[in-house]
Amino acid sequence: MWPEERPGLVRQSSRWWLLLALGAVSVVVGLLLLFDLFAAVATVALLAALGLILTGIGELMTAGRYRNVLGMVAGVVLVLGGVAALVWPGITLWVLAVIAGIGLVVSGVARIWGALALRVEGWGWLFVGGLVSVAVGILALLWPDVTILALGVLLGLRMIMFGVAEIMFALALHAGAGPGGPAPA
Repeated sequence: MWPEERPGLVRQSSRWWLLLALGAVSVVVGLLLLFDLFAAVATVALLAALGLILTGIGELMTAGRYRNVLGMVAGVVLVLGGVAALVWPGITLWVLAVIAGIGLVVSGVARIWGALALRVEGWGWLFVGGLVSVAVGILALLWPDVTILALGVLLGLRMIMFGVAEIMFALALHAGAGPGGPAPA
């Protein structure tokens, strides 16, 4: 059962399926980045942009659960980074790595903060997802000259973790929607 001081989560629980869908799409994009790199070398900037945009949309959708501005900032940074990669496909790897790194660090800090502040069902997945995001972001910032393949692998791992965390949180929302039981579909 949700704590009484968190009625916003109960209201959001009716939209659990959106988080589930976002998680599933994120896992698929992450797997594409990891397992189809050689075929996707020419389009990895596009896939990275899609990954940043999906992750940013996810952060914006769930920023309310963190009850802070950091989630909104993370979402905007990730979406803007993704749009920049789409608009300028010839963007240098260094710039893409820096944009991705900053976005992933900010996003990860927001997820860690939210997980620790809420401590609701599924908070451990949010926390681990945040740690992975911060670690991947720091790696991207430390190695800005890394190849596009390595950036694809790092972003793919982050996308998979983000997707799994969203799926687990969605299932927790659906299973424990509040005093009235599971949320209506």
